[in-house]
Amino acid sequence: PYLQFGEVQWWYFPNDGLVRTFSGMPFYDAWTKSQFQTQYGHPLSTITTNNVNPADYADEVAFLPKVLGDFTSAIIAHVRATYPACRFEVLYPTDVNQSIFNQAINYPIADWTAAKLDNLKTEAFGFTFGKNLDKSIEAIHFGSSLGFPAAQRSHLIGIADAYAAWRKEAEVAQGSRLESVVLFALDQFCLIGYSVPVVKTLRRVIRVGG
Repeated sequence: PYLQFGEVQWWYFPNDGLVRTFSGMPFYDAWTKSQFQTQYGHPLSTITTNNVNPADYADEVAFLPKVLGDFTSAIIAHVRATYPACRFEVLYPTDVNQSIFNQAINYPIADWTAAKLDNLKTEAFGFTFGKNLDKSIEAIHFGSSLGFPAAQRSHLIGIADAYAAWRKEAEVAQGSRLESVVLFALDQFCLIGYSVPVVKTLRRVIRVGG
């Protein structure tokens, strides 16, 4: 069996994409503020957007990913003590972690390694629905730069209408010989009425501009 760490990162958005702006990034629960104060001797900085320069927040950039790594490592150790055969994967969305600050805080390099995780699963629904196949392909290969071989990587693809590039994205992911390629979700697949097995589309994909 797999245990997946999905959406365990610090939440990605400073607003809801419409009209609501949040009061800041999601670091300010009592426990996080207390732990940071104890460790660094000063309050956690008020960070209101995910576009700040990580170099301006060195203590926060050191602390925040370590909280994620410690959290997942503790769960892995606890579960393995009871279920030694359990496998563990992290679900990492590359689209919403494009900003340099999100990248700095949302991937604990020391803990999410090919030696410690059985699988790294990427997703990038924003690129799929935005028909940005170049960025989708970057997401598929994201884990390779972190030392994850294809056999320890998988990719989650959001199913959309016939004009989105999800079928082409699936073909690229399958051709990369990943551990698995997952389509999300069954209810959408059935409601839209796609046939099975998923076959190659006859639609052409072209690149416009540079």
